[in-house]
Amino acid sequence: MVLLQGLSTSGVVAVIVGLLMVGTSIVIVFYHDRKHDQLDQWIDFSFSGTALRQALGYYRFMAVSMLVFYVLFTCSCLFLQYEGHRIFADGDKVPILAGPIATALFALDLVLRGGFFDIMEHFDLRIAPVLMNTQNVWFVIYAFAFRMFYALSLIKILLSFAWIYGKIRRARQALDDQIRIVPPPQT
Repeated sequence: MVLLQGLSTSGVVAVIVGLLMVGTSIVIVFYHDRKHDQLDQWIDFSFSGTALRQALGYYRFMAVSMLVFYVLFTCSCLFLQYEGHRIFADGDKVPILAGPIATALFALDLVLRGGFFDIMEHFDLRIAPVLMNTQNVWFVIYAFAFRMFYALSLIKILLSFAWIYGKIRRARQALDDQIRIVPPPQT
């Protein structure tokens, strides 16, 4: 609490949103294994709709949290600007204020940078008309937490879908092999 005393209200909100993103990332990374066990059981034993709905609740959690944090981050950036923090800069690195659309595009740009990893960074691609004001070190850290939240979430989704796809293919292959081994009934 001592660290939060000198912060404005928007700064406190940004810290809380950042901590929530980090906490959600930890849940996504470590809670993921239990849900994978449920998906494995669904593939190996049941193929029932109920078991699948229970297991896929995890993906719903990830999708909703990604959408919620996008909105929270965008609103937080607008609130920071409202209280006078210069968090954005133009191409010449001069601090500027950005409107709601430019702020939303900046957040989307961070999402894409988190999702496509270094491709956008390497080719210097961006969709936002504004840049991050690198003179605000705390905002750089906040934006990094947001970007890494998306990167971790998308990596988990990608690995999970690849794992599930492989398990389903192996289960179907085993089923096809069993069908080929069993001779057709004689009439």
